[in-house]
Amino acid sequence: MMATRAPKHSLLLAASVVAAAAAAARAAATSSSGGASYAHLYESGVVTAYARAVLFGVVWALSLYVAYLVSKRPAPKAPPPVSPPPRAAVDVAPAGESAFLAAAPPVLVVYASVTGTSRGYALRLRDALARAGRRSTLVDACDEAFPLDPWDELLNGASRDCAVLVSTQGGGACPPRAAHIFEAALDDLAHDHRVGTAALRGRRFGVLGCGSTAYEPAVFCAAAKKCERALRKLGASRVASAALDDCDGARDAAYGAWEARVAATFAKPSPLLARAGGLTRQQRKKVAAPRALEPVAPGSDDGGSESDEEAPAPSGVADLEELGPGLESRADEEAAALGLRPPKDMVTPAQAKALKKEGYKLIGSHSAVKLCRWTKHQLRGRGGCYKHTFYGITSYQCMEATPSLACANKCVFCWRHHKNPVGTSWKWKADDPEAIVAEAVDLHVAMIKECRGVPGVVDWRWRDAHTVRHCALSLVGEPIMYPRINELLGELHGRRISTFLVTNAQFPEAIRTLRPVTQLYVSVDAPNEADLVEVDRPLFGDAWDRLRASLVLLREKRQRTVARLTLVKGHNERDVAGYAGLVALGEPTLVEVKGVTFCGKSDASDLTMENCPWHHEVVAFCEALAAALAANHPGAPEYRIACSHKHSVSVLLARVDQLATLDDSGAVVSWNTWIDYDKFHDLERAHAATGAPFGVEDYAVPAPPWALFGAAEDGFDPVDTRVYKKKANGKSR
Repeated sequence: MMATRAPKHSLLLAASVVAAAAAAARAAATSSSGGASYAHLYESGVVTAYARAVLFGVVWALSLYVAYLVSKRPAPKAPPPVSPPPRAAVDVAPAGESAFLAAAPPVLVVYASVTGTSRGYALRLRDALARAGRRSTLVDACDEAFPLDPWDELLNGASRDCAVLVSTQGGGACPPRAAHIFEAALDDLAHDHRVGTAALRGRRFGVLGCGSTAYEPAVFCAAAKKCERALRKLGASRVASAALDDCDGARDAAYGAWEARVAATFAKPSPLLARAGGLTRQQRKKVAAPRALEPVAPGSDDGGSESDEEAPAPSGVADLEELGPGLESRADEEAAALGLRPPKDMVTPAQAKALKKEGYKLIGSHSAVKLCRWTKHQLRGRGGCYKHTFYGITSYQCMEATPSLACANKCVFCWRHHKNPVGTSWKWKADDPEAIVAEAVDLHVAMIKECRGVPGVVDWRWRDAHTVRHCALSLVGEPIMYPRINELLGELHGRRISTFLVTNAQFPEAIRTLRPVTQLYVSVDAPNEADLVEVDRPLFGDAWDRLRASLVLLREKRQRTVARLTLVKGHNERDVAGYAGLVALGEPTLVEVKGVTFCGKSDASDLTMENCPWHHEVVAFCEALAAALAANHPGAPEYRIACSHKHSVSVLLARVDQLATLDDSGAVVSWNTWIDYDKFHDLERAHAATGAPFGVEDYAVPAPPWALFGAAEDGFDPVDTRVYKKKANGKSR
C-alpha cells in the first residue's frame, strides 16, 4: 500500500499532483483566452479550477499521511487458543467440593468397642465429619442384630468412604461379638475369587486401632492390622492409619491428628477414580497425592498399595505395621534392650492418676500399697476378712501390697484397673526390694494413723495395727513378675511378716524357683480354655498351657498351696468337672471358692448383680466339686469343706490328709487350717540358713469352732459385731 511508505514520499506525490493540476489549468486558460488578464481568468473559472486542484492535492496528501499513521499503530494481539478442559478425574460433577459434599453418600463409621474407647472416638469422628460437611452412618460391629453389613455396603452400595475403629482383647483379637464382621465377613470377602482384588478400587478408608502395649508387639492392635490388610487387598485406598496405646497419656493427641486427616480427606472428592475419567497411568500418578509411609514390601499380602492416597502424616499418625510397644521406635527399644538407656517407668502419669484415685499409694516405679477395707472393718470391731476365718490372720495388721503393677491378664473381674493396664512387655527397671518393703510399711502405717478419728475404731487395735504382721501380695498386678521377688520375700520374712502371694499362673518358671512363702495362691478363673480366654483376656496365646504347668508345679511345693476359684452364678456339671480336673492336676493344700463380687457397671464386662451367687450356691458348688474329685479322680487327695465365711460368700475345701484330725470312724475332729505364724518364721529362717525342709503340717494349728463350716456364726468372729448394710432391694447378702 502507498500509505505504508514514508510521509515525505506522500507529500512529494501530493505536491506533484497539485503542480500538475495547476499547470493543466493554466494551459487550458491560456489556450482559451490567449493571455487574458487575471480578472478575466477568474471570471472565466480558470482560477476556480486551479484552486480546486490545489485543495484536492492537499486533502489527498493529508489522507495519505493519516493512513500512514494508522498503519504504524501496533495491531491488537490475537487471543490465545482455547484448550478444551481436562477430563474429569473424580466421581462428582465439575461444580467442585460443594457439589461433592451435597451429593456424596454417608461415610461408614464402623467401630468395635470393649470398654467404650472406640465408641467414644467414633462419636467424635462423626462430629468432625459433620463439621467438614460429610454425613456419616455409625455401625456398631458388636451389635449382632444390626442389619447393615459395612463391607457389602462398600462393595455393592453407594458408599465410597469408610472409617474403621476397632479395639482389641484376648491376644489382640477383636471383641468376640464383632467377629462376624471383622473376622468372618471381611475374611470371606477378601478370599472370595468371585470378588477379585480390585473390588474396592476407588473406595477410601481410614483405620484406627485401640489396643494396649500390655500385649506382645506381635498382637498389638492385631484386629486393626488384619482389617487394614484385607481392605487394601481388595483395592481400597488407605487415607490414614494409627494405633493408639491405652497406656499412653498422649493418646487423645494422636487420635486428634488421625481424625483431622480423615475428616479433611473425606471432605474432598477422591482422586483415585481417575481411571474412570480416562487418564493415563502417568496422569493418575500426578493426580494422586504422594505417599508418606513406607510402601508395602513386594510379595506381601497387603495388596492395593498402588492405590494408596496418603498425604504426609501429621505427628502421631503412623502406619500400623511400623508401631512397636508403647509407640516407641525400634531404635529406642533396641537401645533399652542393650542397656544404652534405662527403660521407662512402668506406670504412666495417666495410670498413676487412676490408681491414686482408687486409693493406691505408689512406691517407686512399679510397686504399690493400699489399705484394705477389711483392715478398716476389723479396726472398728466389725469383723475381719475370710483370711481371718480360714487362717487366723489379724486383718487390722495385714498390709495389702504388690511389687509389680504389671499383669498377664486383663480379666473382667478386675475391670477397674484395666482401663489403664500395664502388661508383660514392660522392660524392668527393678527397684530395690529392701526399699520397697520399707516404704510399703511406712505408707501402710501412715494410713493406719489416719484412721484414728474414724468413728468406732477400737483404740487397742489401732495401736497394734502399727505393727504389720501379714502381707497379702495380691492387690492389682502380678507380684511374681517382679524379678527380685525372692529377695522381697526375704525382706518381709526378716521382719516376721507372713506372706500370702497370689499368682495368675502365667509364669510357671517363676513358681518353680520361688522360695517358701506362708501360702501360695494360684488363681483358677475358668474350667476350660475357651472360658479362660473370655474371662481373663490373657496376654499370652498359650495361657491355658501356662495355667496347667503352674498347677503341676504346686505338687513340688512342700508349703501350703491354694487353688483360688472365682465363681459366677449359673455353673453346670461341665464346669464342675473342669474345675475338678484342674484341682486334681495341682493337688493343692486348699481350694478357696469365692463368689464373684459386683463392683459396679463396666464397659469391659457384662457382669451384674444377677451374676453374683448366693452363699448357699457356693456351698452347693463346693459339695459337687468334692464329689466330682472323689468320683472321677481316684488318685487325687480327698477334699472336704472345712470352713466358710458367709460375710464374703467364701467357702474353703481342705485336704483331709494334710489338715484334718480324724477319729476312728473317719469323722473330722478338727480342721487345722489356722497357721502358727511364729513357728512358720522359725522354720523358714532355718530353711534359708541350712536348707532344712519343712511342710504344711509343721505350722498348722486347729481353727476355732466358729470358723468351721456349719457353725452358727457362719464364719464371723463372735468377738466382733456384724453390721448389715441394707441393699436397695431391701435384701442383704
